Amino acid sequence: METNSLLRISDLVVDYHIGKSFVRALDNVSLDFSASGESVGLVGESGSGKTTFAMSILNLIEPPGRIVSGKVEYKGQNVLTMSKSHLMKYRWGEVSMIYQSAMDSLNPVKQVSQPIIEVIRKHKKASKKEAKERALQGLQDVGIPLNRANAYPHELSGGMRQRVVIALALALSPRLLIADEPTSALDVVTQRQILDLIKRQIAERGLSLIFITHEMSLLNGLVEQIAVMYRGEIVEKGRAWEVLTNPKHPYTEILIASLLTSNSKLRPFETRVNPPGESAAVSGSNYCKFVNRCKYAFDRCRKERPLLKETSGGNLVACHKYT
Repeated sequence: METNSLLRISDLVVDYHIGKSFVRALDNVSLDFSASGESVGLVGESGSGKTTFAMSILNLIEPPGRIVSGKVEYKGQNVLTMSKSHLMKYRWGEVSMIYQSAMDSLNPVKQVSQPIIEVIRKHKKASKKEAKERALQGLQDVGIPLNRANAYPHELSGGMRQRVVIALALALSPRLLIADEPTSALDVVTQRQILDLIKRQIAERGLSLIFITHEMSLLNGLVEQIAVMYRGEIVEKGRAWEVLTNPKHPYTEILIASLLTSNSKLRPFETRVNPPGESAAVSGSNYCKFVNRCKYAFDRCRKERPLLKETSGGNLVACHKYT
Protein backbone atom coordinates (compact mmCIF):
# COMPACT_ATOMS: atom_id res chain seq x y z
CA MET A 1 0.00 0.00 0.00
CA GLU A 2 1.26 3.47 -0.82
CA THR A 3 2.64 5.32 2.20
CA ASN A 4 0.76 8.53 1.41
CA SER A 5 -2.64 6.83 1.37
CA LEU A 6 -4.94 7.70 4.28
CA LEU A 7 -7.92 5.61 3.17
CA ARG A 8 -8.18 3.06 0.40
CA ILE A 9 -11.42 1.36 -0.64
CA SER A 10 -10.80 -1.62 -2.92
CA ASP A 11 -13.39 -3.57 -4.95
CA LEU A 12 -16.11 -3.05 -2.35
CA VAL A 13 -19.31 -5.05 -2.85
CA VAL A 14 -22.41 -4.56 -0.66
CA ASP A 15 -25.73 -6.38 -1.02
CA TYR A 16 -29.14 -5.81 0.58
CA HIS A 17 -31.18 -9.01 0.84
CA ILE A 18 -34.93 -9.04 0.24
CA GLY A 19 -36.18 -12.53 0.95
CA LYS A 20 -34.36 -14.83 -1.45
CA SER A 21 -33.42 -11.96 -3.75
CA PHE A 22 -30.98 -9.15 -3.26
CA VAL A 23 -30.02 -5.71 -4.49
CA ARG A 24 -26.38 -4.92 -5.20
CA ALA A 25 -25.90 -1.49 -3.61
CA LEU A 26 -22.16 -1.24 -4.25
CA ASP A 27 -20.61 -3.06 -7.19
CA ASN A 28 -16.81 -3.30 -6.98
CA VAL A 29 -16.25 0.30 -5.88
CA SER A 30 -12.68 1.50 -5.43
CA LEU A 31 -11.50 4.92 -4.26
CA ASP A 32 -8.35 6.33 -2.64
CA PHE A 33 -7.85 9.29 -0.32
CA SER A 34 -4.42 10.75 0.30
CA ALA A 35 -3.17 11.92 3.69
CA SER A 36 -2.80 15.51 2.50
CA GLY A 37 -6.29 16.85 3.18
CA GLU A 38 -7.89 15.67 -0.05
CA SER A 39 -11.52 16.67 -0.60
CA VAL A 40 -13.83 14.56 -2.75
CA GLY A 41 -17.45 15.16 -3.68
CA LEU A 42 -19.51 11.99 -4.16
CA VAL A 43 -22.51 12.78 -6.34
CA GLY A 44 -25.41 10.79 -7.78
CA GLU A 45 -29.18 10.53 -7.63
CA SER A 46 -31.02 8.92 -4.70
CA GLY A 47 -30.39 5.19 -4.56
CA SER A 48 -27.04 5.28 -6.32
CA GLY A 49 -25.19 3.90 -3.28
CA LYS A 50 -23.66 7.06 -1.79
CA THR A 51 -24.80 6.57 1.81
CA THR A 52 -24.05 2.84 1.66
CA PHE A 53 -20.52 3.78 0.60
CA ALA A 54 -20.17 6.12 3.58
CA MET A 55 -21.55 3.58 6.06
CA SER A 56 -19.19 0.93 4.66
CA ILE A 57 -16.20 3.15 5.41
CA LEU A 58 -17.29 3.15 9.06
CA ASN A 59 -18.15 -0.59 8.94
CA LEU A 60 -21.73 0.23 9.91
CA ILE A 61 -23.64 -1.86 7.35
CA GLU A 62 -26.34 -3.80 9.20
CA PRO A 63 -28.78 -6.54 8.12
CA PRO A 64 -30.40 -6.90 5.67
CA GLY A 65 -27.25 -5.30 4.25
CA ARG A 66 -23.98 -7.19 4.02
CA ILE A 67 -20.46 -6.35 2.88
CA VAL A 68 -19.82 -9.24 0.51
CA SER A 69 -16.22 -8.56 -0.48
CA GLY A 70 -13.55 -5.92 -0.83
CA LYS A 71 -11.42 -3.93 1.59
CA VAL A 72 -11.63 -0.66 3.47
CA GLU A 73 -8.07 0.14 4.58
CA TYR A 74 -7.24 3.03 6.88
CA LYS A 75 -3.51 3.68 7.17
CA GLY A 76 -2.96 0.14 5.95
CA GLN A 77 -5.34 -1.55 8.40
CA ASN A 78 -8.50 -3.28 7.18
CA VAL A 79 -11.45 -1.58 8.89
CA LEU A 80 -13.68 -4.56 8.13
CA THR A 81 -11.62 -6.85 10.38
CA MET A 82 -10.97 -4.40 13.25
CA SER A 83 -11.90 -5.37 16.81
CA LYS A 84 -14.78 -3.55 18.54
CA SER A 85 -12.41 -1.50 20.68
CA HIS A 86 -10.33 -0.51 17.66
CA LEU A 87 -13.46 0.38 15.71
CA MET A 88 -14.68 2.65 18.50
CA LYS A 89 -11.45 4.67 18.34
CA TYR A 90 -11.50 4.70 14.55
CA ARG A 91 -15.11 5.89 14.16
CA TRP A 92 -14.83 9.11 16.13
CA GLY A 93 -11.11 9.70 16.54
CA GLU A 94 -10.02 9.03 12.95
CA VAL A 95 -13.13 9.13 10.75
CA SER A 96 -16.42 10.81 11.68
CA MET A 97 -19.66 11.55 9.89
CA ILE A 98 -22.19 14.36 9.61
CA TYR A 99 -25.55 12.71 9.00
CA GLN A 100 -28.37 13.96 6.79
CA SER A 101 -30.97 14.92 9.39
CA ALA A 102 -29.66 17.01 12.26
CA MET A 103 -32.83 16.56 14.32
CA ASP A 104 -32.63 12.77 14.01
CA SER A 105 -28.96 12.87 15.07
CA LEU A 106 -29.65 14.71 18.32
CA ASN A 107 -31.44 13.39 21.40
CA PRO A 108 -34.56 15.57 21.84
CA VAL A 109 -34.43 15.32 25.65
CA LYS A 110 -30.77 16.31 26.02
CA GLN A 111 -29.21 19.76 25.85
CA VAL A 112 -27.18 20.09 22.65
CA SER A 113 -23.85 20.22 24.50
CA GLN A 114 -24.48 16.86 26.19
CA PRO A 115 -23.77 14.45 23.29
CA ILE A 116 -20.48 16.27 22.63
CA ILE A 117 -19.49 16.00 26.30
CA GLU A 118 -20.41 12.31 26.28
CA VAL A 119 -18.35 11.57 23.16
CA ILE A 120 -15.30 13.34 24.59
CA ARG A 121 -15.55 11.55 27.95
CA LYS A 122 -16.12 8.17 26.32
CA HIS A 123 -13.10 8.39 24.04
CA LYS A 124 -10.70 10.62 25.96
CA LYS A 125 -9.43 10.63 29.53
CA ALA A 126 -11.17 13.86 30.40
CA SER A 127 -13.01 14.99 33.50
CA LYS A 128 -16.58 16.22 33.22
CA LYS A 129 -15.33 19.80 33.57
CA GLU A 130 -12.66 19.37 30.90
CA ALA A 131 -15.09 17.68 28.53
CA LYS A 132 -17.62 20.48 29.01
CA GLU A 133 -15.01 23.14 28.31
CA ARG A 134 -13.99 21.35 25.11
CA ALA A 135 -17.60 20.90 24.07
CA LEU A 136 -18.40 24.58 24.60
CA GLN A 137 -15.34 25.59 22.62
CA GLY A 138 -16.34 23.21 19.85
CA LEU A 139 -19.80 24.75 19.70
CA GLN A 140 -18.32 28.24 19.55
CA ASP A 141 -16.02 27.14 16.73
CA VAL A 142 -19.06 26.35 14.59
CA GLY A 143 -20.96 29.50 15.51
CA ILE A 144 -23.10 28.37 18.47
CA PRO A 145 -22.94 31.05 21.22
CA LEU A 146 -22.45 29.98 24.82
CA ASN A 147 -25.95 31.06 25.80
CA ARG A 148 -27.41 28.44 23.43
CA ALA A 149 -25.22 25.52 24.57
CA ASN A 150 -27.86 24.44 27.09
CA ALA A 151 -30.71 24.62 24.60
CA TYR A 152 -32.65 21.54 23.50
CA PRO A 153 -32.73 20.61 19.80
CA HIS A 154 -36.30 21.81 19.26
CA GLU A 155 -35.29 25.25 20.54
CA LEU A 156 -32.78 25.73 17.71
CA SER A 157 -33.29 26.38 14.01
CA GLY A 158 -32.39 23.76 11.42
CA GLY A 159 -29.15 25.56 10.61
CA MET A 160 -28.16 25.78 14.27
CA ARG A 161 -28.91 22.10 14.80
CA GLN A 162 -26.74 21.23 11.82
CA ARG A 163 -23.92 23.30 13.35
CA VAL A 164 -24.25 21.25 16.53
CA VAL A 165 -23.98 18.03 14.52
CA ILE A 166 -20.84 19.38 12.83
CA ALA A 167 -19.35 20.23 16.24
CA LEU A 168 -20.17 16.69 17.36
CA ALA A 169 -18.44 15.18 14.31
CA LEU A 170 -15.34 17.32 14.93
CA ALA A 171 -15.21 16.78 18.70
CA LEU A 172 -12.30 14.32 18.62
CA SER A 173 -10.35 16.02 15.81
CA PRO A 174 -10.72 13.26 13.16
CA ARG A 175 -8.49 13.02 10.11
CA LEU A 176 -11.36 12.36 7.69
CA LEU A 177 -14.84 13.91 7.75
CA ILE A 178 -17.77 12.39 5.85
CA ALA A 179 -20.66 14.80 5.24
CA ASP A 180 -23.77 12.98 4.02
CA GLU A 181 -26.22 15.45 2.44
CA PRO A 182 -25.64 17.89 5.35
CA THR A 183 -27.65 20.73 3.78
CA SER A 184 -30.53 18.82 2.17
CA ALA A 185 -33.22 20.09 4.59
CA LEU A 186 -32.02 23.69 4.77
CA ASP A 187 -33.04 26.85 2.94
CA VAL A 188 -30.65 28.32 0.38
CA VAL A 189 -29.16 31.00 2.67
CA THR A 190 -28.59 28.59 5.56
CA GLN A 191 -27.27 26.00 3.12
CA ARG A 192 -24.55 28.39 1.96
CA GLN A 193 -23.63 29.23 5.57
CA ILE A 194 -23.21 25.55 6.43
CA LEU A 195 -21.14 24.91 3.31
CA ASP A 196 -18.87 27.85 4.16
CA LEU A 197 -18.54 26.53 7.72
CA ILE A 198 -17.55 23.05 6.54
CA LYS A 199 -15.07 24.49 4.06
CA ARG A 200 -13.51 26.70 6.75
CA GLN A 201 -13.25 23.88 9.29
CA ILE A 202 -11.68 21.56 6.73
CA ALA A 203 -9.08 24.20 5.81
CA GLU A 204 -8.27 25.19 9.40
CA ARG A 205 -7.96 21.60 10.64
CA GLY A 206 -6.29 20.14 7.54
CA LEU A 207 -8.93 17.41 7.23
CA SER A 208 -9.78 15.15 4.35
CA LEU A 209 -13.41 15.42 3.25
CA ILE A 210 -15.97 13.20 1.55
CA PHE A 211 -18.97 15.37 0.72
CA ILE A 212 -22.01 13.36 -0.39
CA THR A 213 -24.77 15.06 -2.34
CA HIS A 214 -27.26 14.70 -5.18
CA GLU A 215 -26.85 18.40 -6.00
CA MET A 216 -23.89 18.88 -8.33
CA SER A 217 -23.91 22.65 -7.86
CA LEU A 218 -22.90 22.39 -4.19
CA LEU A 219 -19.53 20.93 -5.11
CA ASN A 220 -18.22 23.95 -7.04
CA GLY A 221 -15.54 25.57 -4.90
CA LEU A 222 -15.97 23.06 -2.07
CA VAL A 223 -14.02 19.99 -3.21
CA GLU A 224 -10.96 19.28 -5.33
CA GLN A 225 -12.19 16.02 -6.82
CA ILE A 226 -15.59 14.71 -7.87
CA ALA A 227 -16.65 11.05 -8.09
CA VAL A 228 -19.94 10.32 -9.86
CA MET A 229 -21.95 7.26 -8.78
CA TYR A 230 -24.60 5.42 -10.77
CA ARG A 231 -26.34 2.23 -9.59
CA GLY A 232 -23.58 1.26 -7.18
CA GLU A 233 -20.65 2.07 -9.45
CA ILE A 234 -18.30 5.02 -9.80
CA VAL A 235 -18.63 5.98 -13.45
CA GLU A 236 -16.46 9.09 -13.49
CA LYS A 237 -13.83 10.67 -11.23
CA GLY A 238 -11.57 13.63 -11.75
CA ARG A 239 -10.69 17.20 -10.90
CA ALA A 240 -13.82 19.06 -9.85
CA TRP A 241 -13.61 21.86 -12.38
CA GLU A 242 -12.89 19.41 -15.21
CA VAL A 243 -15.89 17.22 -14.30
CA LEU A 244 -18.19 20.24 -13.93
CA THR A 245 -17.16 21.95 -17.16
CA ASN A 246 -16.21 19.01 -19.36
CA PRO A 247 -18.11 15.88 -18.22
CA LYS A 248 -17.13 12.66 -19.96
CA HIS A 249 -19.70 10.07 -18.87
CA PRO A 250 -23.22 10.41 -20.36
CA TYR A 251 -24.71 10.21 -16.86
CA THR A 252 -22.52 13.09 -15.67
CA GLU A 253 -23.76 15.05 -18.67
CA ILE A 254 -27.33 14.56 -17.44
CA LEU A 255 -26.40 15.71 -13.94
CA ILE A 256 -24.77 18.84 -15.34
CA ALA A 257 -27.71 19.50 -17.68
CA SER A 258 -30.10 19.29 -14.72
CA LEU A 259 -28.36 22.37 -13.26
CA LEU A 260 -29.12 24.43 -16.35
CA THR A 261 -32.90 24.07 -16.44
CA SER A 262 -35.29 24.78 -13.58
CA ASN A 263 -37.68 21.96 -14.46
CA SER A 264 -35.11 19.30 -15.28
CA LYS A 265 -35.57 16.10 -13.28
CA LEU A 266 -33.73 12.80 -13.39
CA ARG A 267 -35.73 9.65 -13.76
CA PRO A 268 -35.98 7.73 -10.48
CA PHE A 269 -33.34 5.14 -9.70
CA GLU A 270 -34.44 1.79 -11.02
CA THR A 271 -33.52 -0.93 -8.54
CA ARG A 272 -32.37 -4.20 -10.05
CA VAL A 273 -33.53 -7.08 -7.90
CA ASN A 274 -31.93 -10.38 -8.77
CA PRO A 275 -34.19 -13.47 -8.74
CA PRO A 276 -33.23 -16.48 -6.62
CA GLY A 277 -30.13 -18.21 -7.92
CA GLU A 278 -29.02 -15.33 -10.12
CA SER A 279 -25.84 -13.55 -9.09
CA ALA A 280 -25.80 -9.77 -9.24
CA ALA A 281 -22.06 -9.85 -9.89
CA VAL A 282 -22.60 -11.98 -13.00
CA SER A 283 -25.73 -10.30 -14.26
CA GLY A 284 -24.33 -6.83 -13.66
CA SER A 285 -20.90 -7.42 -15.17
CA ASN A 286 -21.72 -8.10 -18.82
CA TYR A 287 -23.31 -4.80 -19.84
CA CYS A 288 -23.30 -1.08 -19.08
CA LYS A 289 -25.90 -0.27 -16.42
CA PHE A 290 -26.60 3.06 -18.05
CA VAL A 291 -27.27 1.59 -21.49
CA ASN A 292 -31.06 2.07 -21.43
CA ARG A 293 -30.74 5.76 -20.60
CA CYS A 294 -27.77 6.57 -22.82
CA LYS A 295 -28.14 8.39 -26.12
CA TYR A 296 -24.69 7.17 -27.21
CA ALA A 297 -25.28 3.45 -26.57
CA PHE A 298 -24.07 0.93 -29.16
CA ASP A 299 -23.75 -2.87 -29.33
CA ARG A 300 -20.64 -3.14 -27.17
CA CYS A 301 -22.45 -1.36 -24.30
CA ARG A 302 -24.97 -4.23 -24.16
CA LYS A 303 -22.32 -6.94 -24.16
CA GLU A 304 -19.45 -5.65 -22.05
CA ARG A 305 -19.29 -3.71 -18.81
CA PRO A 306 -17.05 -0.62 -19.13
CA LEU A 307 -14.32 -0.19 -16.53
CA LEU A 308 -12.84 3.03 -15.16
CA LYS A 309 -10.01 4.15 -17.43
CA GLU A 310 -8.03 7.35 -17.72
CA THR A 311 -8.98 9.73 -20.53
CA SER A 312 -6.71 12.14 -22.37
CA GLY A 313 -7.69 14.89 -19.90
CA GLY A 314 -6.56 12.80 -16.92
CA ASN A 315 -10.01 11.99 -15.52
CA LEU A 316 -11.25 8.44 -15.02
CA VAL A 317 -14.42 7.38 -16.84
CA ALA A 318 -16.26 4.07 -17.30
CA CYS A 319 -17.61 4.45 -20.84
CA HIS A 320 -16.90 2.62 -24.09
CA LYS A 321 -16.81 5.97 -25.93
CA TYR A 322 -13.27 6.38 -24.62
CA THR A 323 -11.94 2.82 -24.94
